[in-house]
Amino acid sequence: MTVTIDDKTLEEHYSKFLNRHVDRRVILQFWDDYLPKDVKPHPNPYVLAAGMPNEGLFPVESVHVNVVERPFQHLEYPFKSEKIHVGAAGEIGVNEAEYVKSRVDDGSMVDIWRYDPSHGDNIPIAQALQYSDTKGFPQLIDFSKKLVSYLNKPAYDNWDVMLANGSSDSLSKVFTTLTDEDVTVLMEEFTFTPTISNVTANGGIPIPLKVDITDDASQQGINVEYMDQLLENWSTGEYSHLSKPRLLYTIVTGQNPTGMTQCKEKRQKIYDLCEKHDIIIVEDDPYGYLKFLPFDKSDPLKNQYNDGTITFDKYCKEILAPSYLTIDTSGRVIRLETFSKVFAPGMRLSFIVANKFILDKLLKYADISVRSPCGLAQAMTINIIDKWAENFNGDKVRAWLSWVMKVAGEYTHRRNVLFQALEATPAYKEELFELIEPSAGMFISIKINFDKFGEISDKLKAMNFLNYKLLEEGCIVILGYRMAVDKKFSYDRSNFLRITFAMAPDEEHLQTAAERLGKGVERFFKEYHN
Repeated sequence: MTVTIDDKTLEEHYSKFLNRHVDRRVILQFWDDYLPKDVKPHPNPYVLAAGMPNEGLFPVESVHVNVVERPFQHLEYPFKSEKIHVGAAGEIGVNEAEYVKSRVDDGSMVDIWRYDPSHGDNIPIAQALQYSDTKGFPQLIDFSKKLVSYLNKPAYDNWDVMLANGSSDSLSKVFTTLTDEDVTVLMEEFTFTPTISNVTANGGIPIPLKVDITDDASQQGINVEYMDQLLENWSTGEYSHLSKPRLLYTIVTGQNPTGMTQCKEKRQKIYDLCEKHDIIIVEDDPYGYLKFLPFDKSDPLKNQYNDGTITFDKYCKEILAPSYLTIDTSGRVIRLETFSKVFAPGMRLSFIVANKFILDKLLKYADISVRSPCGLAQAMTINIIDKWAENFNGDKVRAWLSWVMKVAGEYTHRRNVLFQALEATPAYKEELFELIEPSAGMFISIKINFDKFGEISDKLKAMNFLNYKLLEEGCIVILGYRMAVDKKFSYDRSNFLRITFAMAPDEEHLQTAAERLGKGVERFFKEYHN
């Protein structure tokens, strides 16, 4: 028996899904152990903390591998159909038999059979669910190499690619292989905190590099002068008791948490320093394809991805930032890419680009640890790309990047909506906070203007108090200092919040979250000294 439901009921079901799978998990993490007894959290908080995409950005429509062609296309069918129903288990669905038949008939299904000789290089179930080469399936390896060659071909020939189980696994492989108790690792002073744990778990010592968090695109990212002085004076500086750094870990584009991107000129200077001091560069680039154009205050919702201004060639040649690989003449760059941020994190699929000597060491470690990534994830990913490629004369790279551009367009729209909403708050108009415009990725940095207070003796304590006000207003964020490599080193630059527009289900959610954030900031300035 099926029960027809209206849009309102469906939206309520979706809201409950969000609360069950996202909000509660994050809430428990923050609330159970850290909140003072007098802080009363909002009963229905909006999450601006989780660095994860909304499931509407995933290209897979169902377990039948119904593939969408653009983000949120699934809303066009289910929400308007009279066939929507709640089944016996309470799940949302459509008249599945009819829907699947229509998809089979029109040829839009991605068919993965046990044996599939009719689909050329498609990965069949018999191969996908069997043990496979640690390096990854040849079809996906070949695609990954073509993608690298098209956009970021290394400046030397002896390079290769291996697959991994998502970026976290890539990082684990790299630092387990290259780090021990005698290795120091340079990294941005604010960074993806699991990387710090990866380094320290293997005995390594992370060393923070000062970063420039600014709207000036030519200055964003690692402060080159600071890095130069640190390395030149290592033997007499504060870290002279440690070995000179062997690795630099950097999130090059849309940096997490700052949203900053290193310009081409800065990358060359950093590479030259690493050449001079013989340092391996670990280039982590999960957000590189999610590149933005500047926010236009006169036309806040302007989106050049959606109005046709950004062509495929312009996106590839002018918008995307070239990798360190393109200037790497000595094979010292290890590049980490992932399918997570533009396909689906649950696939747990990424790849590593490096010179063949280093890659061989990473493969040997993988052989005795996790081995190859999930075969079904590999099969679904490359077979879906093959299906898309049918509309591009078989060009898999163009098909993939065309999907990625659509995702970048969706993120651009979300950034615009959130920026517009934040700038409309009284707290912003009163200059209680500033927006640091991101150049790519999922995150926005919000700088709290402590100078409105005069002197604050403990900025970290003040940030915690601000967090309590935000929780009470119903807005969950990440405090900047919690992503610092060294809180003392970064103390004067820790007065910012990291928020994300990636997970929100719709524009109204972002607008309400912005209003709540603004109210929380206002309350902080009114109540802190009391």
